[in-house]
Amino acid sequence: MRQNRLQNKVAESEMLLPVCVMAAVALWWLPQRCVDTVHVGGLLLCLLTAYIVTETNTRQHIIRIRTRMMSGVWLLLSASLAFMHPFGRPLLGAALLSLSYLLLFRSYQRRRPQLDVFHAFLMLGLGSFVAPVMLFMAVPFFFYVGIFLRSLTRRAFWAGVLGIVLPYWCYGGWCLATGCVPELLERLREMVRLEVPSVEAIVAMPLVWQVSAAVVALFSIVGIVHYLRTNFDDKIRVRMYLYIYMSQTLLLMAYLVLQPSHYETTMGLLVASASPLVAHYFSLSRTVLTTVFFFVALLLTAGMAVLNLV
Repeated sequence: MRQNRLQNKVAESEMLLPVCVMAAVALWWLPQRCVDTVHVGGLLLCLLTAYIVTETNTRQHIIRIRTRMMSGVWLLLSASLAFMHPFGRPLLGAALLSLSYLLLFRSYQRRRPQLDVFHAFLMLGLGSFVAPVMLFMAVPFFFYVGIFLRSLTRRAFWAGVLGIVLPYWCYGGWCLATGCVPELLERLREMVRLEVPSVEAIVAMPLVWQVSAAVVALFSIVGIVHYLRTNFDDKIRVRMYLYIYMSQTLLLMAYLVLQPSHYETTMGLLVASASPLVAHYFSLSRTVLTTVFFFVALLLTAGMAVLNLV
């Protein structure tokens, strides 16, 4: 019989989500110590994203026990990062990517997946206006639909193409009608413009950004290693979902290193993609070592919050 350790009791507790919500509200209030529209909007969007994450886990049973750890990890990590607090690009990108995951997973082995694929890619297209890397995600997303979800048909492919293109089609029509075509072309050039990777660009990042990225990367790697060691315990369908989260996390970590100028939006997407893996680890690991790391993770998260918010 497996022993339930502290992190397992926390994961299965009914109080987990309320405590994480209260902690997120407190961390949201701490930096400015006042209430304003921009930060209240950001908090509401963060809570909405937590609901989307919870709904994804509820519908797809990504963690095979009753837990709200996925949304709890998202709330604590996003609340610990100051740039995630205002209603802006990092939060919008994370929310749209989380919604895209929810819609994409619904297409698993469906005979007619085109509607779900269209909506999933539509979220990517909309998100690319605030986080340009989401436009490039269309390529791996087609791979996920074909290999992991086994639902890539001719109609699903063109549904995905239409979904990613539709926001630009509408925006281009509006620019054409208002005479803002040069603005559209300049925006498109900015979105696809990539900087030359360099060590100097990474070293020049603020220390708090480097520390925060290192903490989130550490949690991500631990979650990935744990999943690769224990994936035989999950159903095949759940394995495919977690492979998608794992692939996205690794790709975003690589993009963060290669394009540090997009740090804030990329970190928002990374937290949204890594939270399920981190939650899977803390919910299902049952050794003394993982209990020790649970306390270390809490201390690292608290330290990251202090560096970002104080």
